[in-house]
Amino acid sequence: MQIFSLYHFFWIGVTISFVVGCYQMGRIPFSSVLHKVFRFSLFTLVAFNEATWFIYRHYILEIPIIRNLPLHLCDISVFIMLYTLISKCRWTGELLYFMGAVGALLAVCMPAINEVGDIQLIAEIRYFITHIALVGVGVYFTFGIRFFPTYSATWRSYGFVNLYALLITPLNILLGTNYFFTLAAPQQLIFLSVFPHWLFLLGVSLVFLLTFNLLYVPFILCRR
Repeated sequence: MQIFSLYHFFWIGVTISFVVGCYQMGRIPFSSVLHKVFRFSLFTLVAFNEATWFIYRHYILEIPIIRNLPLHLCDISVFIMLYTLISKCRWTGELLYFMGAVGALLAVCMPAINEVGDIQLIAEIRYFITHIALVGVGVYFTFGIRFFPTYSATWRSYGFVNLYALLITPLNILLGTNYFFTLAAPQQLIFLSVFPHWLFLLGVSLVFLLTFNLLYVPFILCRR
């Protein structure tokens, strides 16, 4: 997919629309069955979306299991999202707002889709369904359910991201994989290969830290 093409802007528009819808869910009484329907529908859609894609890649494309593991940050966020949709856990809801939403939003703005040919369109739809859901669910639990985070949640989320990067890197070296892009930048950002990879990692880490703090600004303003 060509970044910032008309087609890409279409998906960015869908993302914005879904996020606005998730925010507006806060206007609906918490006791309303609509909240349960929304969470169940989203859980079913994302779980089916990810499970069928994993099966397709493993059994049809015959991609080795070590290269098809759900170990990117957004994959981990998906598991957290599915758990939170069922449990309504406040702590994981905070993680989704900071870590899930930011990671998925970066993925929406800079899509890493490698499939080509007849399957490309399906791959793109699958990719955006999952990542748009991640962005929206973080907003839903924060503003729709009103799990307003404390400032310490920004640092917990930031620590989680960096800890995961540290843990996944040895596995990448062992398996020859590149989960969470800790060993190389995404192919779609090939222009970054001219810079040392540590600079890419530092830049991404700073983006997470800055964005997490920006996401907390509305709560600072509300408490004044």
